[in-house]
Amino acid sequence: MNVEKMFAAIDTHVAGETFRMVVHSALQLNAQDLQAGKEKLLQKYEQERSLLLNEPRGHRAINGCIVTPSATADYGLLFVNHENQSHFNYSGVVATLTALLEMGNLDIKKDGIYQVETSNGVYDVQAECEGDVVEQVTVESGPCQLVESQPDYHTVAVEESRHYLVCPLPESIPSITMDYYYSILEWGSRTAGSLPEDSTVQGIVLLERGSDGEVRSVTFDLEGAIVRSPGIDTTFAIYTVLLQEDDSLPQLVNHSIFGSFLKASRLPDSSVRFSIETQAFVTGEHQFIYNNADPLEKGFLLK
Repeated sequence: MNVEKMFAAIDTHVAGETFRMVVHSALQLNAQDLQAGKEKLLQKYEQERSLLLNEPRGHRAINGCIVTPSATADYGLLFVNHENQSHFNYSGVVATLTALLEMGNLDIKKDGIYQVETSNGVYDVQAECEGDVVEQVTVESGPCQLVESQPDYHTVAVEESRHYLVCPLPESIPSITMDYYYSILEWGSRTAGSLPEDSTVQGIVLLERGSDGEVRSVTFDLEGAIVRSPGIDTTFAIYTVLLQEDDSLPQLVNHSIFGSFLKASRLPDSSVRFSIETQAFVTGEHQFIYNNADPLEKGFLLK
């Protein structure tokens, strides 16, 4: 076995969405300039991204996070995804902060406020710890805006840069439950395939409305695959849509098809910003080896 590189990572999940956080690697990134580090990650390290995210070591639903030092925050964070893009993800912030605190890589603060630097800017995040366990993490959204409203869909911008289509449940699907999983999957694949190539949409949301601020939803990526979480961005987008009909809605509980949920609240004195309190769970520590004799050195993905 010809071992060229070794990577150490911590895996976590937030409401079912999986994150692989790289804490040690051979990647040479500019810790003082996350934007430059992001561009270098996308342009130079395709092989390493594939090793960490693709099967047989990963899977198509896994998200990559790389922790770096930061001169202005408690740590820096870069995101890496299968489609060779770098998307900001609130859940990734929750996942990495939880892992760093629980694994002892970051000191617990008395006030519980941590700053995380990303290529989108610096985010203030609150973590409540009981001993060495992170019981709850609170994140706040940037501005959310309803961009377009049509009978069969709404377009919402989260922080102006991430756009989502929120679509009502069609009559052909009785409800968002595992009983109708294949019908839901077929709808998502068909809808994603109908988007124009130059679409700015980052996700497609299928929404089943309930009562008293309770909803069920499924989010699809642009290939029609199901995201394994209610989604923090998704929850903010749904909340933005529902406020057009009920401006007094104090909170929203968004349930996934898998049984997880996220609860969001409106920030005081704001009609366009929200907060979510959630929890991440560390699922494992891993060491990955790059072996150039492996015929599946770059892995593969199955839908």
